[in-house]
Amino acid sequence: MKNSGFLPEKKIKYILEEFLISQGWNHEADGFNNPDIDLELRRGEEKWRIEIKGSEALTHEIINSFVSVLGQVLQRMDDASFKYSIALPDTKPFHRLWERLPELAKNRTGVTVLFVSETGVVEEIPDNSFRLPVRN
Repeated sequence: MKNSGFLPEKKIKYILEEFLISQGWNHEADGFNNPDIDLELRRGEEKWRIEIKGSEALTHEIINSFVSVLGQVLQRMDDASFKYSIALPDTKPFHRLWERLPELAKNRTGVTVLFVSETGVVEEIPDNSFRLPVRN
């Protein structure tokens, strides 16, 4: 967790797109059939929907931001062939909120979280850890 605490949604999306495209994922257009989806990607037969929340919110609004992004991803779970994730800034408050989410909820929904740092590190929990090269 190396973020200063401010990482806007657009920056998170840029970092994720750059990394995931380097891993063979692509998106001909964001939200193939649903413009409300932040990122919808494909890699061969694999499909992935990601809802993003930045840290534009004030500290006391972080809980609302977290609950909001969870609600968004749950409302978009309409196709069992997709993997579903949320992407958040790599900050202690967002880590704590993810850790407090009951394991039963995480397991039943299958939702993963992608923590994104200002330096371009992307870590997926519970699946994989990714690293994007740091740029100077």
